[in-house]
Amino acid sequence: MKKIFILSILFLSILGFASCDHEEIATYSGVNSVYFAPSVFGISDGATTTVTDSVGFTFALEKPVIVGKTYNLPIQVQGNSSDVDRKVKVVVDPKSTAIAGTHFEIPQDFVIPAGKVVNDLPIKIYRTEDMKKNSFLLILNLEENESFKTEMKSKEINVLTHKRISFITFKLSFDDKLTRPIGWYAPYLGVFTAKKFFLMCDLIHLDPAIFNQKLGGPGLAIADFMYYQAFMKRYLADQKASGNTIYEEDGKEMIFP
Repeated sequence: MKKIFILSILFLSILGFASCDHEEIATYSGVNSVYFAPSVFGISDGATTTVTDSVGFTFALEKPVIVGKTYNLPIQVQGNSSDVDRKVKVVVDPKSTAIAGTHFEIPQDFVIPAGKVVNDLPIKIYRTEDMKKNSFLLILNLEENESFKTEMKSKEINVLTHKRISFITFKLSFDDKLTRPIGWYAPYLGVFTAKKFFLMCDLIHLDPAIFNQKLGGPGLAIADFMYYQAFMKRYLADQKASGNTIYEEDGKEMIFP
């Protein structure tokens, strides 16, 4: 009797395993949609990650030889990959102030490649003279086509202000207007001026773009500012002693604290 009981358990166990072998694993069966990845996964500056549907930058901290740059905007699929390339419909919103062909350029045909669920949309931004006085805004919208829906629209991220973040609209603003960068530390560098800023970067061989980050970033520690200050004070003193006093654009003598 005991043997029959054990054999029955073994038989039932084998049937269970057999049924598991034939059971299909559930796969994604929803509608394939596309969305702008930064509004879900965020954008990282190396220290923090910010979830956003807009980005702004300036050419003002770039060297004059830089005449443009490419901003890669990741677009992602909510759904499965495919064995063929799938077109994504990206449309420039008419509320944009940036002019196609003058300030920017995006590909005519953009796809999510076969076997992939994400691809970067290359946005070419051209540095133009009018950016020194004006900021420009490029608004991109994702629209439905034969390959993708846009089921992910937006969500509320602040219950008090009812602020929403969009998954299918992305804003990119840019200019070439030089203002005091966030990495300029006045206690050691003094009042910000364009002439002082570029002179210091040129003499110490600094990339102006490093000042487009907060105190504590690479090259912007207190020890770095102490060195920049000491170097520039010595340089200005040496120039003055040799009869070549360095002046600001307004005629005042250039000084560091």
